[in-house]
Amino acid sequence: MGLDDSYIRGHTQIRRLLARAAVRDTLPPSLIFSGPDGVGKRQVALALAGLLNCEGVTSSANAALATDAACGECGACQRIHRGVHADVIIVEPGDTGAIKVDQARAVVRQVAFRPFEGRRRVVVFDDADRLVPEAQNALLRILEEPPPASVFLLVTSRPHLLLPTVRSRCPELRFGGVAVDDIATILETWHQRPPAEARAAAATANGSVARALESGSAEHVQAQQSAAAVLRDLAAAPNPKRRLAIGKNLAVARPGSRSTAAADRETLTRRIRTLGTFLRDIQVLAVGGEPCGLANADLKTELAELARSYDPHRAGRGFASVDRAVYALARNASPKVVADWLAQQL
Repeated sequence: MGLDDSYIRGHTQIRRLLARAAVRDTLPPSLIFSGPDGVGKRQVALALAGLLNCEGVTSSANAALATDAACGECGACQRIHRGVHADVIIVEPGDTGAIKVDQARAVVRQVAFRPFEGRRRVVVFDDADRLVPEAQNALLRILEEPPPASVFLLVTSRPHLLLPTVRSRCPELRFGGVAVDDIATILETWHQRPPAEARAAAATANGSVARALESGSAEHVQAQQSAAAVLRDLAAAPNPKRRLAIGKNLAVARPGSRSTAAADRETLTRRIRTLGTFLRDIQVLAVGGEPCGLANADLKTELAELARSYDPHRAGRGFASVDRAVYALARNASPKVVADWLAQQL
């Protein structure tokens, strides 16, 4: 467990920078890890926590001999991997989809003491953009004057939602997407996906390992069904009013699912992204592409029927609109407005 290639793929420059800073004791006490969803930001944060607390890593006095890989076998590494290390604290959104002020205040109280068992206490705020303003304000003091031996990592795909006062106190490391080859390797090696399936999922994941892993899941199947139904309905709906009704169906939460604003936004984003894979597949079929390159190869018959209504030009225009819709959702646009707009564009 460490910042080397055996545990993490992609983000080579960031990993090297963090490893070098960790072994030389020059790591900033507060950092923002920003970038797209599902590219491994949290994984890098936990790997850094492992490197900082691994019992086998050399001290800064021997930094020239230090490694960027924690051993993965000592007691500290094992506890971090299981999520039970006393000095590696993960703060996540609760049932409401937010990180509340009480959670932030509990962290402030805890970091006032020295690390219990490790060399460094590492606090990871996952989905840090879900910190309510009061919680962010409660953290300002410790971010500006961090306690000794503590590191704060704010992981987020929407850094613009953090207060300017928080961002000014934390250097930001921007993560990009993971390369297609790296995602395919992860799916094949760590998740035992067949090579052709892994490559197809990686090609349409837009740099997100999490998105590639969703392929074949129950959520993905439901998103496929929703996307196919929307495209079928829109194909024969020239009336703008009818299109608005179809867009409303796109944004409706699945019966029986948890219904919070955050969950509804995630569901709509997943459906729109899946809809985009359909439009891409239609373009692939239109130019005689290989079936193994389809993201929805199991729905080839469905795709062929949709291709009758969506010529390459319309599919390409729709794919661009999907990209704009996903971007708007990431920027906190209203899901209803996004769904209505997209229905008119397709």
